[in-house]
Amino acid sequence: MKNCAGKKLPLRNRFGFTLVEIIIVIAILGILATISILNGRTYLARAEYAAMLTNLKHLMDGEDFYFLDNNTFFPSRGNVNIPKGTAREIPELAYDFPAGHKNRYRIRGTNNANRNFYRIDVWCDFDLNNDGRDDRFTAITDIRRGNVLINREVTKIR
Repeated sequence: MKNCAGKKLPLRNRFGFTLVEIIIVIAILGILATISILNGRTYLARAEYAAMLTNLKHLMDGEDFYFLDNNTFFPSRGNVNIPKGTAREIPELAYDFPAGHKNRYRIRGTNNANRNFYRIDVWCDFDLNNDGRDDRFTAITDIRRGNVLINREVTKIR
């Protein structure tokens, strides 16, 4: 390039970025961060759901084996409550809740001449369906007069 007097102008050395380029890069990074945070929460809730289902299946297996050995479900009467995060060993079901687990559990059993029944309630520490509330699930087996009405049914309560 030449100036008005016809002299050559020195070429500018470009060693940095312009303000517009920096703003565009920051905007793109912000959009990518937002997408990854939203996806990360979804994947975390799915992983926690899978872990909770695995725990429920272990507990249901324990109930099945306990029934085969004793002809009743555990506990024979009342509830067993396992608070969130509390280590608890349940030898009757061959299951140990580790310290720091994320959900609260309640195991109920009913056993009499007409009915053998168990219900495992789980108050979860995640919101899988994004309704703003932590989810709750229940697992049930119900045997009345020797007939299996419900077998290992896992239901989402809310």
